[in-house]
Amino acid sequence: MGVYTGLYPNHWSSRLFQAVSLIGISLPTFLIGILLILVFAVWLHWLPSFGRGETVQIGWWTTNFLTVKGLQALILPSITLGLFQLTLLMRLVRSEMLEVMRTDYIKFARARGLSNRAVNFGHALKNTLVPVITVTGLQLGALIAFAIVTETVFAWPGVGQLFIQSVQFSDIPVMAAYLMLIGLLFVLINLTVDLLYFAVDPRLRAQGTARAAGH
Repeated sequence: MGVYTGLYPNHWSSRLFQAVSLIGISLPTFLIGILLILVFAVWLHWLPSFGRGETVQIGWWTTNFLTVKGLQALILPSITLGLFQLTLLMRLVRSEMLEVMRTDYIKFARARGLSNRAVNFGHALKNTLVPVITVTGLQLGALIAFAIVTETVFAWPGVGQLFIQSVQFSDIPVMAAYLMLIGLLFVLINLTVDLLYFAVDPRLRAQGTARAAGH
């Protein structure tokens, strides 16, 4: 959606995507969850409003990923968690695409006779990925660390609920373990983001090769 709205900013569908993204980025997470429960659980009776649904036991692991009711119970919490991230990344990709499409090397690529797909995805989109990867990494960490609100709205028995209960009962070991786990996840995500920079940006690889040759 970000690429499409960046390539066709004045099309009616792009304006529709922009309007939907504005709603998604403006509404708080708990309100999105309550509205989804109201529409799809209370009014339409399509999806469950809380809990994990049916679960199965596989050894020591209890999961709801392998049952229909369990997968249905994932839909509303997933939309609640992902809507803000989706709209944020869409607007970021759109703004980066609008900026990149005005640069000279895009004009030269078109002058060389490259197809629209090669220009739009091989040149334009690839040069927008560095800021997108940065924001994606930060949002992924926040998605994991701050899912407490969503778990509370949907009564989901996750680590966020466990952390809230540990705060209520002053369970220091559980609180410390949760915070250490979140810190480790942020470190791993930032490491992955830094490695992806070298994969998508040839300038960084060229600098690394030049420094290696200089030494």
